[in-house]
Amino acid sequence: MALLFSLRRQALSGALLLITVLLAGCSSIYFLPMTPWVQNPERQELAYEDVILIHPDGLRIHGWWVPAVLDTKEQAKGTVFFLHGNAQNISTHLMAVTWLPPQGYNLFLLDYRGFGLSEGKAKLPGVFEDIQLGLDWLTRAERAQGPLIVYGQSIGAATSAHVLAQAKNQDKFQCAVLEAGFTRYRDAASHIMGQSWVRVLKPIVLPMLANQWAPLDAVADIQPPVLIVHSENDEIIPYEQGLALYEAAQAPKALLTLDGPHIGGNFSEVKQQGLLQFFQQQCHEGLR
Repeated sequence: MALLFSLRRQALSGALLLITVLLAGCSSIYFLPMTPWVQNPERQELAYEDVILIHPDGLRIHGWWVPAVLDTKEQAKGTVFFLHGNAQNISTHLMAVTWLPPQGYNLFLLDYRGFGLSEGKAKLPGVFEDIQLGLDWLTRAERAQGPLIVYGQSIGAATSAHVLAQAKNQDKFQCAVLEAGFTRYRDAASHIMGQSWVRVLKPIVLPMLANQWAPLDAVADIQPPVLIVHSENDEIIPYEQGLALYEAAQAPKALLTLDGPHIGGNFSEVKQQGLLQFFQQQCHEGLR
């Protein structure tokens, strides 16, 4: 019996050690990519173009260019660079932004490395480089018409904040929307772990997680206008973390408070009108 207890204890210790290593070993724990598509913009009656960007290390990074829906003589009101959350790929996150082209905005959706058709493994800081690649393509290829608006959801908000805070990028975009973002990667992990049995591992795992690249620090360095969007009922990232980002951001800034689940309410009139109002009142200022 003593031997059996010892073996069980060793197995449990080994399992806990394995979980700890898996959680703390690398930044890829924050990403849950999916390769297959569930749809494309054409399914939503939107024209689109596949875009392949070549990273300096040779990786092929894939995205969709969706032009604004316009009458013959109209010009796009702006261009939205959309960066999705940590799971699945652009085909599942497409519905978050299908309403923008009919409103007159071009749309560029990017899959981070390891997501969809993008090659490589999703991890930091590689994802930052993918976002930088997309931002540079939009500016160098002169695809962006009107103000360039960078719109990140969840981990897309966190990663884009880091990229947009770089001094070299301050003149490349006119405004940013950060929806359901978190203050620090360690803060996000702490809240999510606290919702299941793995909470018992928090004292072990959290100190081992990297505490660099904190969105809370990055947002303070973004010079163009920033809109913080967060739901009071967000079950994944607490509303308080969104408020902390808003407080840290420099003026001009705005806060749009929603209700409903994490990155939900995409067809909510409150959300859509709030974004459009910010685009019109703040983003166009950067072009004057």
